[in-house]
Amino acid sequence: CANCHTVTTPLWRRDASGKTICNACGLYYKLHNVHRPATMKRTVIKRRRR
Repeated sequence: CANCHTVTTPLWRRDASGKTICNACGLYYKLHNVHRPATMKRTVIKRRRR
């Protein structure tokens, strides 16, 4: 990810400048119009049980 430097994500997205970002950073930017802080980065991806 160009923003948080993660290498695993369930979905890759692109920001307005065309850089590849992870799903979490993309959704955060779409909602808040600012890039996601690095302090919010998680080390594991939790799977949802449905």
